[in-house]
Amino acid sequence: MDAELTALASSGATTLIGLMVTDGWQQVRRRFSAIFGHRSADVDEELERSRNALVAARQAMDATAADDLEAEWRSRLRRLLATDPAATERLRAVLDELAGPVGGVHTETHFRDTTINGPVNTGSGPQTTHGLTYGMRSDPSGHE
Repeated sequence: MDAELTALASSGATTLIGLMVTDGWQQVRRRFSAIFGHRSADVDEELERSRNALVAARQAMDATAADDLEAEWRSRLRRLLATDPAATERLRAVLDELAGPVGGVHTETHFRDTTINGPVNTGSGPQTTHGLTYGMRSDPSGHE
């Protein structure tokens, strides 16, 4: 398999695993299931099992299990792309669609002068950060 298809399979697996724990999972699951074509019903069930395993791995802070799931889907996608040329275009279309803004939503973060006290999830314990707070604007028109 050429490097381009290997990279595409890798990108697909990374995107898939990253989106398994998002609110848009149901839509993503259907799109990835469709990439596999006539085998989509079986794949759909396997995707859901993988998502459940990923959620459990994240709750247990088991990065190895998450990496294993990504490697499994990367391998499956590579095999599919090697045997089904049409799957290449289907995967590219899904990745292109997912790369754009979700639902046309544009998000901005604004910082204001405030103090935040408490634990910050950085892995280094409790921290105090002075002078920062944030607001998010998700309306593409720029109105909050």
